[in-house]
Amino acid sequence: MSEQEFNKLMYATRVMDSETLYYQQAAEWEAKRDTLIVQLTDIPALIKECQVRRRAPCPSNPQITLVDRIPEIRLANACEATAHCLYSIAEIASNFANKASRGELPSSFNQLRKRCEAVPSLAVALALGDLQWYRKVRELRTEWTHFSSVYIIDNPEGPTSLCVRSYRRPNDRIEFQGPSFSCTLDEFIVRDRDRGSGYPLAPPTPPCVRGRIRRFGGLS
Repeated sequence: MSEQEFNKLMYATRVMDSETLYYQQAAEWEAKRDTLIVQLTDIPALIKECQVRRRAPCPSNPQITLVDRIPEIRLANACEATAHCLYSIAEIASNFANKASRGELPSSFNQLRKRCEAVPSLAVALALGDLQWYRKVRELRTEWTHFSSVYIIDNPEGPTSLCVRSYRRPNDRIEFQGPSFSCTLDEFIVRDRDRGSGYPLAPPTPPCVRGRIRRFGGLS
């Protein structure tokens, strides 16, 4: 969804009555979206802070290097928070679409994903496009919420990476297989170049929502 389309949705949902009180969720969607943009803006600076963090030889043993872990922890927190925020955006969007479609669309984004992948010709499937990003984010959230934490790999001579452990159940290891998975932070921040926003793929507005706000001069 372009910035212009998103702003139209926000303006349209400010007009509500007793039947459309769920429009209030649009403001929550907007708040999460703003949070995500700030998080993505902060991550490059946190990477740099991690790369230049203080290192000093141990006074009692010069062969041991003492490293300041605070920049690493801040970066790990940012990565985990970003994954959780994007997951939350998807869930709020699907909950909103469920109410706007009067139950035609599921309130769970994962159920919506399954429906779209089962029947790619559906209008909502065509609107949402490739949902691999959601499968990956959902798997990261499962691992980081229930089983392990983000592990930052700091390479002074190369890019900073993060490691995703595989303590989750085997049937939850679909997108990231093997005992562990690692990627650079630039790879972690998947950019939405096709849509031009420069930020991770946010769930586009389902057609049923477009139809309900078109009378406000809304979306094409």
